[in-house]
Amino acid sequence: MSLFSGQGPVSWANRDASGDPEFFNWFGNAPEFTMGLAADTLTHKESYTGNRTTDARIITELTASLSITVDDFKEANMELATFGTGSQVASDTVTGEDVWDSAPVVGERYSLKTTGRVSAVTLNSAGSPISTSLYTVDASGIIVFSSVSGVTGPITADYTKAAARLVGVFKTSAPEIAVRLVGLNTATESGTVSGDFERSIVDIYKARMDPTENLNFINDEFGTLVLNGSALVDTLKAAASAGGQFARIIYLDPPSQTVASASVSPSASGSPSVSPSASVSPS
Repeated sequence: MSLFSGQGPVSWANRDASGDPEFFNWFGNAPEFTMGLAADTLTHKESYTGNRTTDARIITELTASLSITVDDFKEANMELATFGTGSQVASDTVTGEDVWDSAPVVGERYSLKTTGRVSAVTLNSAGSPISTSLYTVDASGIIVFSSVSGVTGPITADYTKAAARLVGVFKTSAPEIAVRLVGLNTATESGTVSGDFERSIVDIYKARMDPTENLNFINDEFGTLVLNGSALVDTLKAAASAGGQFARIIYLDPPSQTVASASVSPSASGSPSVSPSASVSPS
């Protein structure tokens, strides 16, 4: 690869007992995918030259962070974002539900307690049916009166609610998932297929996600879910393996020339002097 401008689908999977992904679930459109690498270090300064220069530096911790921004608010993404669990809500018929305890107001919005799309709604005032010409009810159970002539309250409702799905928030512990980006480098075409992009794969073996900090359900722009987390060491993989224990980047269009890896810093510098042996007494 040379110049780089990335896109591509991002997916996640639960891990099996061996630490391998089970099946990948597409997040949907993900405009941002970022992996951050960091090293915490401890430095040592010499104290014999007067300059206090750094003469040693060791790494005390390696960390890898992950941030994925997705546009799709589908149930599976919402479960990850909220530590939630999805479940089914059954359909039902409701009779005599209390809506308002007095006469309603024209233009005000009143809400049914439904958990599914509503149909066949009948409103009653003090037990008598209210003409449907006086109000509207939308599919989510919001009632608006255009006239309250003869309506004294209290208001009750009879209706049918359809089956629905729900996600309960904070129902699970922090999920540990595998994450995969099938990347497209839109700045460079593949050297093997005309009109195709260079392709690569980013695999994060074991990511523990945090709940999303902000769920903006009302906004003037397209909403997003920001999923942050950490890439954890996967002890089910060998540290000496080619892909290591955190993540790997696979080049599906490898370059024609390979470059040697950076050399490992020597553990200790050779001393120029030899420690003297015991002095020999003069004869």
